[in-house]
Amino acid sequence: MIVTIMKNIFPILFLLITKYSVLGQSIPISFVNNERVKDTSRIGLDWDERISKITLKSQTEFDFRCFPIRSSCLTWREYNGTWERKNDTLIFYDQYEVVEKDARFTFSNQDQNKYYQLNFRTDKGSKLSDKNIEIQYVYDYDADLKDFKRKMELDTNFSLKIPFNDIPNRKELASIRYEYFLSNGEKRYGYITKTQIVNEKESELPNNIVITFVENPKKETIYRITKAILAYNKLIVLSKEKNKSDLPDYTNEIKFKEVYEVESKK
Repeated sequence: MIVTIMKNIFPILFLLITKYSVLGQSIPISFVNNERVKDTSRIGLDWDERISKITLKSQTEFDFRCFPIRSSCLTWREYNGTWERKNDTLIFYDQYEVVEKDARFTFSNQDQNKYYQLNFRTDKGSKLSDKNIEIQYVYDYDADLKDFKRKMELDTNFSLKIPFNDIPNRKELASIRYEYFLSNGEKRYGYITKTQIVNEKESELPNNIVITFVENPKKETIYRITKAILAYNKLIVLSKEKNKSDLPDYTNEIKFKEVYEVESKK
């Protein structure tokens, strides 16, 4: 009986509380939660990528900030967008772009080859003109070897042969990085690898590789909506959603903490 009464009365109490919303204060105003939880998947790192600070910068603009490693500003991230209030709900809108990879790779092995054969082309069959290319050998992280760069020249078919014996410490080779200029002057660079991490060797790199440059990579805009409820100096994130993309989306999801409180002004 008591539980039922509380369930019925809570919405009324909630509305009464939110009448004294902090949004009556001057903007900008920030909500913070400095609680940290160590990410055990990152050994030796006090890594926490959840949002620590939500700031209403103006009547329409906001930013979210996270500090995965507080002592390293290189890891800090910021997300910006617009917001609006509907009753007791704050709705945050932000967007980002996903872009198709600008190169595709086809791998095969030639049994008798004692070299890597790299073959360059474009997806629309446009002519390549520059014969100069920069190649970098990227080694497995655990090998503790410095990457090695070389300026090389493509042959008349815009192919490149790299003898195995010309690669220092080839047994530790994880990937091959290339840097090349298309005929329109656009620089293309990337890593030839079959793994997710370019400096982690999981297997031998196939010795026959076709690199197809995508001339006009597709782009899509992802629209993201985050909803939070405001209750007497506290902000509670309720939900987050975004539209689906036809392109692979490797963007990290925004992660939130349970409750944010108004930051005191010193």
